Amino acid sequence: MIRKNVSLDEAHLLKLQPLLEKYGGNLSAAIREVIDLSSPGPESHGTPYEIAENLSKRKSFPEIREQLIQSGECVMMSQKTMKWLVKSSSGKLMDEDVVHELLNPYLLTTVPELKEFLNCGSKSMGWKIEVSCSFKEEVEPESFTMDFIGGDRDFREFLVGIVCIFLARWMNFDVEAVHRKSNSITIYLKSFFRHDLQEKAPGLSKHFGSKDLLYREIERKPDFWVTLADLYKKFNYQRVNLDKNFFEALVAGNLPDITKYFEIKADRPLREIPLSELLPLFKYLVVASQLVDDVEICAEKGKENIKIRHNYSEESVVLTLIQLFSNVFNSGWHNFSVSYVSELIMFDFTLPDTSKRDVV
Repeated sequence: MIRKNVSLDEAHLLKLQPLLEKYGGNLSAAIREVIDLSSPGPESHGTPYEIAENLSKRKSFPEIREQLIQSGECVMMSQKTMKWLVKSSSGKLMDEDVVHELLNPYLLTTVPELKEFLNCGSKSMGWKIEVSCSFKEEVEPESFTMDFIGGDRDFREFLVGIVCIFLARWMNFDVEAVHRKSNSITIYLKSFFRHDLQEKAPGLSKHFGSKDLLYREIERKPDFWVTLADLYKKFNYQRVNLDKNFFEALVAGNLPDITKYFEIKADRPLREIPLSELLPLFKYLVVASQLVDDVEICAEKGKENIKIRHNYSEESVVLTLIQLFSNVFNSGWHNFSVSYVSELIMFDFTLPDTSKRDVV
């Protein structure tokens, strides 16, 4: 490498200002780009002075915007329309092939490269979002944080979700936690080992894909879900969601077995589910099925109990519900007592281990 001393006055620096901003104040990088631009020969771009004059007059954002529109890669859209689209897709993860088009994993192979690309894109595209990183280890970090500061709140959330999909899919980092403030989002990332390419990063789904499954299922069977939503709305949600086996057992006069639904959801036998985890799971499944109106739980150690509210008037129906729910807790080897009044069923789990009672 040959080093030369070059003297520049204030006028030259002003002409180079667009390139200095592009390279974060790196004068050497700015000079190199001027040389690259003039390398085919002065006749193609003018004299060096004319080249510098053109650089000083360059409006990077309008030019880039115009080029993207003319090429068909981007379109003009009002901010209100964009915000509506972003809000309407909140909770849905962007398809990986689209993320691949936005963030090329073959060009962006390190986190610093990704950060630099995002900051350059923010300046040229008018996002007004500044991205920074903090690493605990300099080489091959196991964890790090990224800060996204400024810009529109909804678009900032949208951009962070895209970046997290990219990090999970192509750099094997999952989202450990997210800290949102009025003007910034901080994401905490950790190394994530996937067994196969189809495996989803759990933190990504938790923090940015809360409604992803819902969107995918509606897209897969739109007629079914639109009809179902219409029925639930017209009947004010006074409908019960049952699978065919449950319905068949009821029609045949048998008591359905609902323990399997808990084991499928928890992915383990009921005997391996502690009471502190079983009670929230019970509320989740029973309320979702619409068998009852509401379930109030207390999972505090030594005070465990549940209160089930319903609007059934037939006592035989209430007793059937009690037996259904008792079978779940019996299968989990939990001690309890049951009582009921009017539209309320109460399970109390504060009994001694030596006396197991099932009071109906």
